[in-house]
Amino acid sequence: MDGEVFNNFGYPCNVMVLSLEGVDQAMLNKNLILTDKFINNGVKFPVDYKKSMFRMVDINTCLMFYRDWIMEENYLRTDSTWFTYCAAHKTLVTTVALNLPHNKKSFMEVYGEKEGADFYDTFCKNYFALAGEDFTAELETDFEPLWKKEGLTPKQIKPFDIAEYLAYDAARRNGTVDSYTGFKPLKPTQATLWGPQSSADIIYCFVEAYGDFIDAGAIVSCAAVMGFGTALSPRMDIGLPEYTKQAMPVLNMLMHAHAKVYAAQKQAAAYKESAYYTQTYEQLYMAYGGTQENLAASLTNLAKIESFSGNEDALMAFVLQNKLMSEYLAYATLQEVRLNWAALMAEPSLTLENAYQWFREIANQSFLNAEDYLVKSAKGVQYNTPPAIGHMVEAGLHPKNPLVRIQSVCTVMNYTELEAKAVS
Repeated sequence: MDGEVFNNFGYPCNVMVLSLEGVDQAMLNKNLILTDKFINNGVKFPVDYKKSMFRMVDINTCLMFYRDWIMEENYLRTDSTWFTYCAAHKTLVTTVALNLPHNKKSFMEVYGEKEGADFYDTFCKNYFALAGEDFTAELETDFEPLWKKEGLTPKQIKPFDIAEYLAYDAARRNGTVDSYTGFKPLKPTQATLWGPQSSADIIYCFVEAYGDFIDAGAIVSCAAVMGFGTALSPRMDIGLPEYTKQAMPVLNMLMHAHAKVYAAQKQAAAYKESAYYTQTYEQLYMAYGGTQENLAASLTNLAKIESFSGNEDALMAFVLQNKLMSEYLAYATLQEVRLNWAALMAEPSLTLENAYQWFREIANQSFLNAEDYLVKSAKGVQYNTPPAIGHMVEAGLHPKNPLVRIQSVCTVMNYTELEAKAVS
């Protein structure tokens, strides 16, 4: 809301309390307000937040941003890859506020004796320009920051300078970070309230909420994962074939779990003789964009696709030449079912719940690999923080730092939306 009566843009909002173990709440609130006051002054919002780079994922980069923002470094105001949308903005504020008490000693400890002292003097000068009053001792904050509570050292949390950051980022995107000898940041989960989401996390959360294995079924889950490809492959700048390659192991295991429930109910010595296999292929074909009128022809095309077994290059050339992507995706998704057919026929059927548990256990490594997938393109987005991140953390849907607590306390209502209630 911007203060105008009846203007409900952005309405309503929830108030959440952020607490740090062992720190007075009023002191932490004061530090959060100070941090927010500066970072919010002149904030730069990306044109398309869904493609925002979101670079501030670790404490070293966040502390660099805070210093350089107050020092009015040009790159933060001219390079759109540093602009922040709402959730990214508050993630940045939270990381800085949990780790940087606003007093000269703390600034020197974090930023170095001389640079920290100079930065603190600039902070005080800019505070007067921003707030219209001197930054006096009464306005200072002092507490044990999160990085100290975690046993980290000033050397480990050292803020980047921009040249160091760009060199590290280039090594990360080139896949040479393991041999890189320059300064490297801490992990995104160290000295932060929460880590960022990867593209794999976004998909996982969506599928769990709207297309899960038990309620929606494995076919819908597979369609949802592949449906994300049209949005995420350009966002990550990797192309749809690469996205499909990364997603396919998870799809294979989804359908393997599905077969553990249904395939054994329709016994067949070979998968080609199984009504389950044919029916499941047809359902996947339709889920991947196939049409009812071409369904019969797709079965003929399936036989042709299977004839290329072991020759992936020739198969893809055939698929692309004949525009058989829906057939190919359905066929590829059932790979683990084909490979494990004999075992599926020999085992008893599982319940949906047990099959889903099996899937989650067996697919865990594939999800971890997908989370760590390296976006190499300078235009590609590696990380994200969703608008609902605070609520997700509070509800246990996203991991958080055990030393920090976040809790919703109320919803803010505009008085124009309230009606007086008579009391009898």
